Amino acid sequence: MRTTNPDLSRRSFITRATGAITLPLVLNGLPLQAFDGPLVNDLFNANVETDRVLVLIQLNGGNDGLNTVIPLDTYSAYQKLRSNIAIPTDKVLKLRDEAGLHPAMTGVHRLWSEQKVGVIHGVTYPNPNQSHFRSNDIWMSGSSSNVNEPTGWVGRYLNTQYPTYPEGYPNAAMPDPIAIQMSAVVGLALTGLQRQSMGIALQDPEAFYRLVSGSDEPGTDVPSTAYAASNVRYVREVQSKSMQFSTVIKAAADKAKNIAEYPTNNRLADQLKIVARLIAGGLKTRVYVVQLNGFDTHAAQVDAQNSTIGAHALLLQLVSDAVAAFQSDIEQLGAGDRVVSMTFSEFGRRAASNQSLGTDHGTAAPLFFFGVPVEHGIVGSNPDLENLDNGNLRMQHDFRQIYASVLQQWFGADPGVARSVLFDQFSTVKVIKGGTTSVTDYATSDGSVQCDAPYPNPVRDIASLRMIVSQQQHVRMDVFDARGFHVTTLTNGVHDAGEHTLTFDAAQLPSGSYHVQVRARGEVLHRVVVVAR
Repeated sequence: MRTTNPDLSRRSFITRATGAITLPLVLNGLPLQAFDGPLVNDLFNANVETDRVLVLIQLNGGNDGLNTVIPLDTYSAYQKLRSNIAIPTDKVLKLRDEAGLHPAMTGVHRLWSEQKVGVIHGVTYPNPNQSHFRSNDIWMSGSSSNVNEPTGWVGRYLNTQYPTYPEGYPNAAMPDPIAIQMSAVVGLALTGLQRQSMGIALQDPEAFYRLVSGSDEPGTDVPSTAYAASNVRYVREVQSKSMQFSTVIKAAADKAKNIAEYPTNNRLADQLKIVARLIAGGLKTRVYVVQLNGFDTHAAQVDAQNSTIGAHALLLQLVSDAVAAFQSDIEQLGAGDRVVSMTFSEFGRRAASNQSLGTDHGTAAPLFFFGVPVEHGIVGSNPDLENLDNGNLRMQHDFRQIYASVLQQWFGADPGVARSVLFDQFSTVKVIKGGTTSVTDYATSDGSVQCDAPYPNPVRDIASLRMIVSQQQHVRMDVFDARGFHVTTLTNGVHDAGEHTLTFDAAQLPSGSYHVQVRARGEVLHRVVVVAR
């Protein structure tokens, strides 16, 4: 009898597994230490600031934004549209004269008073889809509604930062998971360019605490049938031998203890409590994904006798209490200045309520940012309830504008990188205080030569590099592969002042990362371009 799955090859497992794999520290088959020096640092973006953390809070089901952020300046129109579920004005937690929060959101209201909340109005996308599954895929992939994209927006970005992942990871520069999702599997948002998971999954808080307490006993919950049990044990054996991230996760958890008091019986708080502990414990993980289900409130959204309580109120309280505790915790743990949280939901609800004390699938809704670095305030205006789009709130911001803003303002990505990740250029909105955080130079120190990041990046065939020369001078631009071997010279000559576009033909090159080196006036600029098939 066959007891294991022979088709579960090592390579397939490496690429598809919902965790990262420990492999020898090699680059293209050779020991990584053989390539010590500035080139490897450039290839792997070792100078990119890695201590900034993004926590994505997914509200599954489609949150009713109109009862989350209540429009006080158009309250009569709001009350007319949803008289059976409207929140009374005297119960609204006022943010400004024109808007306030649902009364269950006392924790977020407190953060607002501390100037740690940003609200973005009217977030959706053109030609919105009101299917849970399809809209969720669109948000996760960061693509247009008419495109079925199999990779995720976070995964694509992380792949530009860690271009060979999972090959060669963990390593000395990045010993920890790049991203962690609190679920059974890693979702589409974290799927990289080769369809690989750019993070790992921690299935549930209880399993995590068994892990860090040393009480987890693999095999105690395997299926009863012999064939199924043997296959489950096989996968777990591969994981236990190949996936070493459990060791670093446990080590980080052992280094830090939560300080703030978290609410009990709160599924989101249970996840955020772990995230805070791992951040404070020193994990270099860039992105965490947590989630709360239940926002598909077609019926019984509110109590029949009191619209301030009911299913939606409970959900908003869970979110508010969890976020407030998490924010307090990370600040007390000394990580408040490097953590930003962002909510998202696959769509909002229709402007008008239904006869079942609920709301049906809609489109635009507000999105929240939380944290010390967040640009406090409200972006956009209350929805125009007298000018609906087939009963739905009109779009004010494309969700990809928000993604571009996060990539550029929080992670310091070059606009060209954000454009490649999101398949188009999107204007940004102010979500983070101050300037961007990129530590990569895009110009010589005297400003005589500037060079944008390659576009598109990753590239399959042709990439363009825009160079701006302030005065006539000699410029040389070369491309090297991951082993440091010269691939091609894009230019080597005198260029007049002005803008020049250079072409990198990658059509015949194998997948991998390539290093672009620009030399001018005795100075050197560096870029990384990823070739993906």
